[in-house]
Amino acid sequence: MKVALRHVKMSGIFEKSLESIGSLLSPLGTNVGLKHMLERCVTSRTKREEEWMIRDCLRLVKAKLSEPSSKPSTVIKCLAFSIFSELSGYKAEFAYIHAVKLAQNGSLAEKKMGYLACAFLLRECDSLAVLLVNTILRDLTSKNIYVVAMALCASCHVFPHDQVTVLLPVLEEKLKHPSDYIRSKAVIVLHHFYRVFPQLCLQYVTSVKVMVGDKDPGVVAHVLQFLFVVAEDLPDVVMDIMPALVQIQNQILDGKLPLEYAYRGLHAPWMQISIIRLLRYLQEPGLDIYMLIQKTLQNVKLQIENAIGAAMVCECITTLVYHKVGDEMLASALLCVVDLMASPNSNLRYAGLSLLEIVLQQYKLPLSTAQQDVVLTSFCHPDEAMKRRTLSLLCTVAEAHNAETVCTQVVDYVCDQCSHNPHLQHDLISRAVALTDKFPNSQTHWHIAALIRVLPLARDKQAKAIQRRIQLMLLAGNGSLEQRTIARSKVLNILGKYSESKTVSTAVLEVYVWSLSQFCGAEDDQLVLEKLISLGYKVLHNQEPNTIMSYGVQNLLISIIQSAGHIAEKYDTAIDSLEEFLQETLKSHLADAYLRCTCMELLAALPHITVIHKVLQQPIQTETKLDFTLSFLDKYVCESLADNALPYQPKLLHIANPVLEITSLPSNSTTVPLAAAIMSSPCPSPLSSGTGSIVDFPRSESFGSEDSRSWSLRSPQKEDFRAKLLWSQEGRAKNVDSFVYVEHKEEVTPVPSDSKIQYLASLLFNRQEREAAGEEALQRDPLDELLSKDFQKLSASKPGKR
Repeated sequence: MKVALRHVKMSGIFEKSLESIGSLLSPLGTNVGLKHMLERCVTSRTKREEEWMIRDCLRLVKAKLSEPSSKPSTVIKCLAFSIFSELSGYKAEFAYIHAVKLAQNGSLAEKKMGYLACAFLLRECDSLAVLLVNTILRDLTSKNIYVVAMALCASCHVFPHDQVTVLLPVLEEKLKHPSDYIRSKAVIVLHHFYRVFPQLCLQYVTSVKVMVGDKDPGVVAHVLQFLFVVAEDLPDVVMDIMPALVQIQNQILDGKLPLEYAYRGLHAPWMQISIIRLLRYLQEPGLDIYMLIQKTLQNVKLQIENAIGAAMVCECITTLVYHKVGDEMLASALLCVVDLMASPNSNLRYAGLSLLEIVLQQYKLPLSTAQQDVVLTSFCHPDEAMKRRTLSLLCTVAEAHNAETVCTQVVDYVCDQCSHNPHLQHDLISRAVALTDKFPNSQTHWHIAALIRVLPLARDKQAKAIQRRIQLMLLAGNGSLEQRTIARSKVLNILGKYSESKTVSTAVLEVYVWSLSQFCGAEDDQLVLEKLISLGYKVLHNQEPNTIMSYGVQNLLISIIQSAGHIAEKYDTAIDSLEEFLQETLKSHLADAYLRCTCMELLAALPHITVIHKVLQQPIQTETKLDFTLSFLDKYVCESLADNALPYQPKLLHIANPVLEITSLPSNSTTVPLAAAIMSSPCPSPLSSGTGSIVDFPRSESFGSEDSRSWSLRSPQKEDFRAKLLWSQEGRAKNVDSFVYVEHKEEVTPVPSDSKIQYLASLLFNRQEREAAGEEALQRDPLDELLSKDFQKLSASKPGKR
């Protein structure tokens, strides 16, 4: 008996061993063989081992497919492994033709696998894809709806682009198919081809619009998605279906759709989101549209703690803000914003802050005490995304009395948290610069101190734009001449201390060199020249031999040479060390053609410095006075303006424009994309910033209230500011200065509290103690505070290429 049992066990083990060996020798004979092949490839320990295994398996697959009597089931297994190898990065081109053959002939399951393999293995530009054109067109005429659906799905992946015109009329027929399953697939395929060839598919949009009244809700959902994409390009296309959209939304809210469309207690939430988005394309929505959105908000309010409910609230409020509704309409919607901001869920609170920012870009709404606490709590939240969103919101609600505090918080965050994120760093610096443009202060000059702090952190065009702003503010800033003189001397001291740092950026040194040449007096001209020459020697000697000079260092040397020449011509001063420095620069391997020309030009002018100085000091005669207004071009300018030509912008504005690439939501625009409304920057660009700007920038709106701490809705009102036009169709305006100055009401910062939260609250929102703290706030000087800081920390830690 024992011998018999032992014999049975041994025979079982032997049979399993033979089965295992057979699966290895013929890997695609059974499903176990295919599974074993995939496991071997997946569990390989090295990249080379994986490559060997997959290539060996591909050779077996190729041999199996070459057999004339291969069964369809074996071909399917071979194609499955070919797809796996293609996804792993190993070509299996020998299997392409077998995928096409399987799609052309075979049963329903085989045809499905053939189309699936073609979708994975073939591309629209492959020559074998042409063989599938007739197959897809033939299958589209089949009476089996599953064959038709497979052909529709495959056409999105493998149909050649040059044959799309043959397919589109067949798709139009399928839009009227008696099966709702096929109609949905046809809309999806037409949606796909509209993204690729919009001009070819425009003629079929009318046929899709008729399907808004389809009896199947699933078809309507796909139609709404398609029409939303069309409306982004052609908003007028969906105007005639707005009544149908309102009727569909009412049916959804009344619960007339099947229960299978319910999700988290809401009826067809994605269809509702599509309808609300389409309502934004109405030019003048009526009261029924607003009431429909209010009804939607009431319906979703109970499910606001769910992510889909919060998404619907965001869409509704964004639509209301987009259409600039009145106080009554927006009041109830803002209660949902308050609920989101007070949610314990961080994601919902983040959404509430984003919504509040969108609302405040259009409306002047003061924050209540509870809302201020939520904002401050979010600012101190450990999640960095929450803190960044709060900074963005604070930039939106910034006013004259708290702009300095908001800007300081933004700059501190850039210095501490953004060293490894250049894109976020660029965006936050842009917002800080926008605040300095919008709320400058001629008494404290905090805006200049903020620009000096962010200058070492900026890069490339952004750094150049900040340099231009600092130069303009020092040359022709607001305030009296005495105040500007004091500010210039302080900036010179700050930049001088910056230049002593070993990690100072070239952008800061360029501003320092320019400031020395512009604001030095005749009594210290030789001392300034010696400083410039000493700085130039440092720049030359710090460059490693046999290296290519960077663009920033080259500009710095050119600035030093040009500034030295400017001082020499201005004060009739020339020293021997200047000529020696120029000669050494010419001999340096770092000097390129432009730098050598700059040096040779100054060398040629040095012997004639006295003559040049005398000529520059001579008063210009009246009869030879130049017409800097270019009035002789009035006729040409007026004709160009009449032909809708763009106005001329000085070089300064062209350089300043790249600083802010994200603009705020326009208050007078009629068509604003959804992405622009949600992702808009809270700070206006330099071309839309207002008070105290050096150049003639149009004024933008600032939001907030000085009188109330509760929600008090007011429609947006344009501020009482009129920029003087420089040119008109009648010619150049008379008595217009080159710069337009805007009076700005100065406000002081309240006294800080002990706690960090209370301190920020007093600086950002507290307005009761402002008059009492006025004298103390006026005594503080941000430039003096900047001068007393540790410049090793303020300098760029790793100066990049400028």
